[in-house]
Amino acid sequence: MNTRTTPLLAAVVSVLALAGCNGGSSRPSEQAANQGPVVAIVNERALTTQEVKAKLDEQPQFIRARYSTLEKKKEFLDNLIRFELLVQEAKRQGLEKDPEILATLEKVMVQKLMRKQQEANGGKLDEAALRKHYDEHLSEFVKPERVRLNHILLEAPQGDATRRAQARAAAVKLLADVKAQETGATKNAFELAAAQTSQDATTKAAGGDLGFRSRDELVQAWGPQFADAAFALTTISEIGQVIESDKGFHLIKLQGRQLGMNQPFEQARARIEARLTAEHRAKAMEGFVDGLRAKARIDIKDDALDQLQVEGAQPPAAPAKENR
Repeated sequence: MNTRTTPLLAAVVSVLALAGCNGGSSRPSEQAANQGPVVAIVNERALTTQEVKAKLDEQPQFIRARYSTLEKKKEFLDNLIRFELLVQEAKRQGLEKDPEILATLEKVMVQKLMRKQQEANGGKLDEAALRKHYDEHLSEFVKPERVRLNHILLEAPQGDATRRAQARAAAVKLLADVKAQETGATKNAFELAAAQTSQDATTKAAGGDLGFRSRDELVQAWGPQFADAAFALTTISEIGQVIESDKGFHLIKLQGRQLGMNQPFEQARARIEARLTAEHRAKAMEGFVDGLRAKARIDIKDDALDQLQVEGAQPPAAPAKENR
């Protein structure tokens, strides 16, 4: 079978060889002194016990367990020798100077530099800073249960007994009509009735939709009886009984429910620490790059950049002509 080194394989071989095999420049005696006994020599390149162990340690535990006998260790070593032969051949062909290889190496170096900078700026965060973030973003960790309702209001102010009696009777009749229609084919009868008859101007046009509200918000807007009745509904599309308040009489229909959340600081701590660490590292990296930029000599050639042709890019629109 005719085989050849593909660009991707050449990139992997070159990068791994440079990163993990010391570029193949050390002599056998030097490696034996620095990395333990030599277990194989491939041309002028020595493989030591330390290198083989390091490669084995990179394998998952269940794979490492296979290499307990000399025969299996030789099998693993044979794979390393095959890899080393490919590295040496790639170098013999001059692939370590290939632009694609050099570009890959640059990417690996930048990634390692960034990891190094992140590790240098990943110290333990101050406990007070974590607590401060928790307190300032409490709504992310503590949220009340909320319900979404459609609402019909028939106004009847306190002190007007006649009007309140009329509004109560109208509310009872409307409730019966709406329930009868929704039991049948008109599943949005409540919303239609709200748009036609509700006297709550802020929600009438939306079919009485109040959106998601907490218990406290409903108490503040319509009173405790309204809030209690709303949170007593358990089934989506369920319509409650007539509710009386200082403002009149109400009909409500449940459209949704959001469970509440109460995450104390100790539970949220790991999440906050991860977020602040990421922010701290990103800020430190920006400062690091800014420092490099400040010490560098950078000259941007706008004319040359403007002439760069980008495949698939849309040409800029021509300026509109002025009418004179």
